[in-house]
Amino acid sequence: MSVEIGILGLLREKNYHGYELKKEIQHRMSHWTDVKFGSIYHALRKLVDRGAVEKAAEERQSGRPERTIYRITKSGEEEFLVLLRDLLNRFQRVYLEFNIGFYFAGSVPTKELDDILSRRIDYHHELVEKLENHKNMPYFQEIPGVTEVILENSIFHLKAEEEWLKFARKRINKEDLYSIKGKKRL
Repeated sequence: MSVEIGILGLLREKNYHGYELKKEIQHRMSHWTDVKFGSIYHALRKLVDRGAVEKAAEERQSGRPERTIYRITKSGEEEFLVLLRDLLNRFQRVYLEFNIGFYFAGSVPTKELDDILSRRIDYHHELVEKLENHKNMPYFQEIPGVTEVILENSIFHLKAEEEWLKFARKRINKEDLYSIKGKKRL
């Protein structure tokens, strides 16, 4: 659904052909959303089938295949607002898949777990730096200011995760987290 909102939202700005949509989503959103770029064409076809998007024109450049230019329809505008409101009003708790692994991590040697946590800390730190560097890139000035606010959301979460990893690493090196007094290790 978020792919569809992305497509409809961009088509509200102007008409695009499929490849342009893919490039715009990649250019504007790839640093803070997990859109699978192969899913864009599939979502576009579904939107056309539902009548939310329609062909605006066919375009041919010399030596290239014909491209379809798409535009949003009135029903697409309505669908966009329904999907958008639904998404904005949906409250969801984030569950990290890593936690199930961490719960059973007592099955690996403490040194190995320490190394894993250390690598995760480094990864989070590097990713925060990478995202913060994006704000200094020239193309960053060509996209809406809301992008910086969204990027900061990602940065805040990554920093919080990095701090938690440091906390967990200290705890596993200080005590046996995987035993209950008098019982076998998990």
